[in-house]
Amino acid sequence: MTRLKLHPDARERLRRYLQPALEVVADTTLVFLREKLNQPGSGVHHPGLPNPSSNPGEYPAKQSGALLACLGKEQLADGSWVVGALNSVAAVPVEAWALEFPEPPTSPVNRTTPYGARPWLSKAHGDSELHARIRAALNTLQ
Repeated sequence: MTRLKLHPDARERLRRYLQPALEVVADTTLVFLREKLNQPGSGVHHPGLPNPSSNPGEYPAKQSGALLACLGKEQLADGSWVVGALNSVAAVPVEAWALEFPEPPTSPVNRTTPYGARPWLSKAHGDSELHARIRAALNTLQ
């Protein structure tokens, strides 16, 4: 059996090479989330809310701005990045979790109605528009 032997500093070289790409992905994702969560919805405009609510399948509509205010990115010790609602940026409102996961009976936001939840992180994860933006941003690195 032949074993591949890596150069002693291969891990460090790979990290240096990939780090700019990882940061571009984090930056692009953060800009995308801020843009999508800073819009009114196309649903009903309920009394007392500044904007129309979102319809099922849309990103949550901006209402208080608390979710938008806590969006950020951070690099972890291992070189990876996290993007999303971060307490290190601003206090993450309970709605950040409840919009994504409305089912637990202890959820502070009841979304068990026929109108459904407004998942924003899982929606972004599978959003082809975000994927296209990330590909375009990575192409500028080449």
